[in-house]
Amino acid sequence: MTFRHLITGGDGNDYLHNFTISNIRPVVASSSSPIPTRASSRGRRPTKDEALEAGALAGRRWDLYRLLSDPTRLRLLALTAREELAVSELAELLREGQPKVSRHATALRDAALLHGRKQGTWVLLRLAPGAEDDPVISDALAAGRELCEAEGTLERIADVLAARDAATREFFARGGRTLRSGPPTELPAYLRALAPLVTPRGLAIDAGTGDGALLEVLAPLFDRVVAVDRSDAQIELARLRATQRRFDNVTFVQGELDGPELATALDGARADAVFASRILHHAPVPATTIRAIVELARPARDGHPGGAVLVVDYESHRDEALREKEADLWLGFEPDELRALAEEAGLVDMCQGTLPRPWCGDGPDAHLPWQWLSGRRG
Repeated sequence: MTFRHLITGGDGNDYLHNFTISNIRPVVASSSSPIPTRASSRGRRPTKDEALEAGALAGRRWDLYRLLSDPTRLRLLALTAREELAVSELAELLREGQPKVSRHATALRDAALLHGRKQGTWVLLRLAPGAEDDPVISDALAAGRELCEAEGTLERIADVLAARDAATREFFARGGRTLRSGPPTELPAYLRALAPLVTPRGLAIDAGTGDGALLEVLAPLFDRVVAVDRSDAQIELARLRATQRRFDNVTFVQGELDGPELATALDGARADAVFASRILHHAPVPATTIRAIVELARPARDGHPGGAVLVVDYESHRDEALREKEADLWLGFEPDELRALAEEAGLVDMCQGTLPRPWCGDGPDAHLPWQWLSGRRG
C-alpha cells in the first residue's frame, strides 16, 4: 500500500512523497506475544480481549503515521540523526522560531523517537537509538533527508558546530587566564588520571615527609601512602595539608625510618615505592639512613623486581650558611658518592640525573644543584 503525501518545503515548493508500506505490517508485535489472527490461531476466532489488544496496537501505529505527516518533524528526524543538536541550533538550521521547533521536538520525544539530554539550560536532541530499525521511521528519515538536502540544511550543520567553538577561540585568543608559575593547584586531578599507568601502586612511603609537600604527588597516584617523620610539628603540618586537600588515603607516623612506630603501621608490609626527598643531608650517618630507606621497599622475589626507591638530594655545594639556617649536616653529595651509597644499601637497576633549577621551588635551597637517583631493591 502506498500513501501519497504533499509536503511543502522550506523553499516554498511542493514535494509529493510516497510512503510505501506494502512490505510492513500495520501492527507491531514481538515474537513472544504475536497479535492473534486466523492464521496464527489456526482457524480460531480471536477473543474479545485479543481483538481489543490488536486494535489498540493498530491505533498506536496509525498515530505514528499522523505524527510523521508534518515536514518539520521529518526534518528534525533527519538533522538529529546526523548530529546531536540543541533546540536553538535546530531552530537556526530550520529557520523557524524556537517555540515551534521545541513543540515539534516534544511531540517526537513523547513518541520516543528523539532522545533529549540536558546540559545546563541547553536541551540536546538526537535520534533515539534503534529508531531507524522501524520501516516507517526509516522511510520518514529518508523523506526528511530529501527535504534537508534540497534546502541545504544538512550542509549548514558544520557551520552551527563551528559557532559553538567561536567563544572559546576568542577567549584563548585574548591570552586566556593569567600565567601562574609552578605546579597547578589541580595537579592531583591530573595525577589521579595517570594513576592506572603506574603499576604496582598499592603502597608508597614518604620517608621524611616534612610538611607533606610530596603528598601532592603520592596521594593521587597510590592506593595507600604512609608518611613518616620524626618531628611532631612536621607531622601536624603534613596532616593539615592532607585534610585540606582531602588526601584520605594517607597514614601518618611520627618516628624513625627503622623505628617500631613505622614497623607497627606497616604490619609487615613493604612498599611498592619509597620516596626520600632531601633527607640524606640531614642524616647523621647517610649510609645507615639510605639502607633503612631501601629496606622499606618490597624485595625482589620469584623473578619479580623489587620495590622502587627514589632519592632526591643536593649535589656537593659550598653554602655553609645552610648548616645554620636549615640544620644541614652535609653539603650535598657527589653523584658517584650517592650512587655508591645506594649500591651498598642494596639498590639495583639504578638511574641518576640532575634537575633543572626552575623545578627546584623557591625555598632557601632553590639555588643549590639538585640531583635524583632511582633504583629497585634487589
